[in-house]
Amino acid sequence: MSLVHLKTKERVAITRATRGPPLSQRELPAKGDPITTAGFDRGNGGTRGGQLSQFVHRWRQLGAPPQLCSLIEGYAIPFAMVPPFRGLRPPFPRLSSTPQSPQMDAVIQSLLDSDMISPSTESSGFISPMFLVYKGDGSPRPVFNLKRLNTFLQPKKFRLINHFRVPSFLQREDFLASIDLSQAYCHVPITPRHRRFLSFVYKDTVYQWTCLPFGLATAPQAFAQLTNWVASYLRNKGIRTIVYLDDFLFAHQDPSLLEEHLRYVTQLLLFLGWQINFKKSQMVPTQLINFLGITWNTKSLQMSLPEAKVLSISNLLLSTIHRSQWSLKSAQILIGVLNFAAFAVPLGRLHLRWIQIATRPLRRVRPRQLLPLSERVLGELRWWQENLRHSSSFHPPVNRVFLSTDASDRAWGAEISGTHIQGLWSRVQQSWHINRKELYAVRAAILSSSSRLRNCTVVLQTDNKTVAAYIRKQGGLRSATLLRETEKLFQLTSALNLHILPFFIPGRLNSLADRLSRGSAPPDWHLGSSITRIVFSRWGVPEIDLFATYRSRVVDAYVTRDSHDHHAAFTDAFSRLWNFTLAWVFPPPPLLPQVLHHLNSAQGLFLVVAPRWSKVFWRADLKARAIAPPLVFRDLKQHLTDLTTDQPPPQIDEMILEIWLIRGGVSRSRIGRRPIDDF
Repeated sequence: MSLVHLKTKERVAITRATRGPPLSQRELPAKGDPITTAGFDRGNGGTRGGQLSQFVHRWRQLGAPPQLCSLIEGYAIPFAMVPPFRGLRPPFPRLSSTPQSPQMDAVIQSLLDSDMISPSTESSGFISPMFLVYKGDGSPRPVFNLKRLNTFLQPKKFRLINHFRVPSFLQREDFLASIDLSQAYCHVPITPRHRRFLSFVYKDTVYQWTCLPFGLATAPQAFAQLTNWVASYLRNKGIRTIVYLDDFLFAHQDPSLLEEHLRYVTQLLLFLGWQINFKKSQMVPTQLINFLGITWNTKSLQMSLPEAKVLSISNLLLSTIHRSQWSLKSAQILIGVLNFAAFAVPLGRLHLRWIQIATRPLRRVRPRQLLPLSERVLGELRWWQENLRHSSSFHPPVNRVFLSTDASDRAWGAEISGTHIQGLWSRVQQSWHINRKELYAVRAAILSSSSRLRNCTVVLQTDNKTVAAYIRKQGGLRSATLLRETEKLFQLTSALNLHILPFFIPGRLNSLADRLSRGSAPPDWHLGSSITRIVFSRWGVPEIDLFATYRSRVVDAYVTRDSHDHHAAFTDAFSRLWNFTLAWVFPPPPLLPQVLHHLNSAQGLFLVVAPRWSKVFWRADLKARAIAPPLVFRDLKQHLTDLTTDQPPPQIDEMILEIWLIRGGVSRSRIGRRPIDDF
């Protein structure tokens, strides 16, 4: 089959218009951001090595930055130092040769047929061995062992999204879809002068990779630049998406509009030269999807482990229990698997702690030496075996109750939504460490008000950093005493179906509940009156400020996260449905995904203030909801203050703020109906 291509006479495009001819019948505009929609090979012929290089002109057409276009033309491996060359003529050392087998014969031929490797004509280069691993379906996957070559690289630090980020992307009742790229890395060509570094020997013949191989330490960062740019382009079109390397996840509240988005995305990807794996993609909108190894249910807001992963982990647990022995090596594998599973399994992290603590006697100098498992560890492994299929909520219950606690040498005290509770220490308890007292106080307070806290989210305000950490992380490894106290707390919260969110409040700021449990404050940003006057003259004066403190409010009525602030209209904007004629919404930026989620059930108009950050996944949803173009403000140094520091926010000189007029309710945006296009 030929490469993904576009017939010159069949060029058509999706324009920004919302009405008009079908998508496949529109003319390609001379300017703008065209996406071609006809004449594509859907990819049945398979990925060709380095095929993106044939489409670099289209990337430029859509505005891709020069560094991306350079990468697509041919990736230059960023060596920290040049690896030593060796001759590429026989004889070759046995350890540097790739093992022979009929399966490897077939893999080599397949790679040759798809232009992913080619016979080397170089006289010198760098040789690495290749071997096979087998996928779940039994098919072989070649692995290029570049461990030695990677020692000459210094990969840059970069961030990929992970399963921890997905909950903030998802909204209740979302319909979801996913697109997976076929043999993703192999789309990217290696510049010819660096292919000699990617050589391997098979049956005394030297081959070299022509495209980006798995195993190169810098490959994920290089590849992520490409798909992150594509995701950013789609968000500018009003499409909600996040991407992890070659896996795209899409969401919309309307399944028919999501289907329209998927058609557009498919056309874009093919236009840019990508090959789509339609078998692994979820092209039909659904409310139950597997993404990043987790099953997400947007109907019930539950997450769980896919059945295949449950069976795999269950087999590992059964074999470990049956042997009743482990080594450092096997313990590391087991803990790695369970650590991932703990994200979805309720209280999984808590039931991993004793297993982690039990690895301490395992000897680092003899990583394969077997030692017996303790009864405690065996008990925890049996718990995991019984609970692997349980699901957990990825959005806490909407009903929120605020709890603040404190402990002294003589007594403990708590306040639950204005109700005061206290208790005296027994003679034994008086000798406890303050951390244990503070943690016990949380449990005692919840137990004393258990009937009113059932099925709620308890927002805990504590000035003890250790207590906040042990609750947030479901225990810890430093103190067995605190771990046992944490177990008692979570036994209680599980019985009450109660979700607890701990917030650390430094003692000197004891009246502020908006301090994160990591110990740093989210910004309490305040816009000066010189800017708010402009906004209010355009769209009117809001009746309430939903994210404020007494100092930062822009109107008299405000909502705060500080349960001790009795001047506020109420505590915690998310604790109630929003029904306002016009409200001011200036949350800490990390809360914007939750704001957009809450707007689905809101009524009225909202002035949403947000920094202009082009690469955040929530921007597409924000733009799609807007009913007017944003007011844009630059040169903010004299107008924007973080009241937690009384200084302008960091990088204020580069910051741009946008203020959007948003209507409450579910977004119904279509492709091309970006607010900026309609004005």
